[in-house]
Amino acid sequence: LQGGVFTDNISDLGAANDSIGLDGRIVFAPKIGNAQLHLGASGHWRDLGDNITTVRYRQRPLIHSVSTRFINTGNIAGATSETSYGLEAAVISGRFHASAETHWAKVNRMAMPNPTFFGGSVEAGLFLTDDKREYKGGVFKGVKVKNPVGSGGIGAVQFNVRYDRLDLVDAGIIGGTQDGYMASLIWTPVNQVRFLLNYGHLVYGDALGIVPGAPNNYSVDVFGARAQVSF
Repeated sequence: LQGGVFTDNISDLGAANDSIGLDGRIVFAPKIGNAQLHLGASGHWRDLGDNITTVRYRQRPLIHSVSTRFINTGNIAGATSETSYGLEAAVISGRFHASAETHWAKVNRMAMPNPTFFGGSVEAGLFLTDDKREYKGGVFKGVKVKNPVGSGGIGAVQFNVRYDRLDLVDAGIIGGTQDGYMASLIWTPVNQVRFLLNYGHLVYGDALGIVPGAPNNYSVDVFGARAQVSF
């Protein structure tokens, strides 16, 4: 069980900043034989306060070095609070792992319809080396490389595929839909160091006018490369 109460920065508190948020999460993580299961649910509520009257939801296409948001609700007027909840499930069995997550976000507005937006994903991955995803305390952890570079091995090599959907169309708000078909190749030569190659084919609908000059339905392809060091 996890929970939290959040408000604005202490230095910003006052008549102009009076929002407050409540968050909670529950996880059940049994083991069945050698398989680690993960089942979870979460909830979020935020009172926007007296001085916040708009909210906005938008997203870049997979990599954040791109400034364009192909899916974007724009400013939603009359907002008084946000309510969201989600479900999550995952399994780790040897070299294989799979996970799925869904989330609904509702904007509560004064004297106007309240839109509810949806996001969800499903992912599966397989290590090509004798490694596995680590898990502890309801959280996925970094890989403990069995045969790291420098000790006679090649490190850990992992291949993932993923589908996700984001729907920002409801109650008169046309923020577009996004269907993402993605794949990644991950090399972890030693603990705390990773190199990643990512590809995504992102299909957009109900998107007329979100990006100037773009049609109502179209797709983009995204390639990305990353290097990470954790400590």
